[in-house]
Amino acid sequence: MLYQDIKYRHIHIALPILVFVVAIYINIERFELYEVLKSIGFIAINFAAITAYFSFKTSKLQNPFKDYIGIGDLVFLIAVTPMFSFRNFMLFFISGMIVSLLLYVLFQKQSTNKTIPLAGYLSLYIILIMIPNLFLTNNLFYDFII
Repeated sequence: MLYQDIKYRHIHIALPILVFVVAIYINIERFELYEVLKSIGFIAINFAAITAYFSFKTSKLQNPFKDYIGIGDLVFLIAVTPMFSFRNFMLFFISGMIVSLLLYVLFQKQSTNKTIPLAGYLSLYIILIMIPNLFLTNNLFYDFII
């Protein structure tokens, strides 16, 4: 996903679907639909705020998927919701946005494209936070972190 998003600035739809199915399979004993729905609501609130901000900024209703964020990014964020409890998803979302911004700043000189490969950077971030999770007794994705 990282390669596709950086090189082509889009991801194949099969990848987030696969992530969603694998996330449910891995967390089947902890999976709660209510937690996933709360996380999707959190995403919806954020996208509504993005829409409101850019609409206010330009004085006309804006579609954030046209110029500001890719639909693949939204699909990826929804796909990873079964991996996290709601609290940990909010923590992942906020910290992932910060990490993505830092990665973009680090690598923007090598890229001619001015957009952030958000789904790619977030997929890399998930892999990086999965590694310590393999060696810990607590599940960083579902147990309370804070």
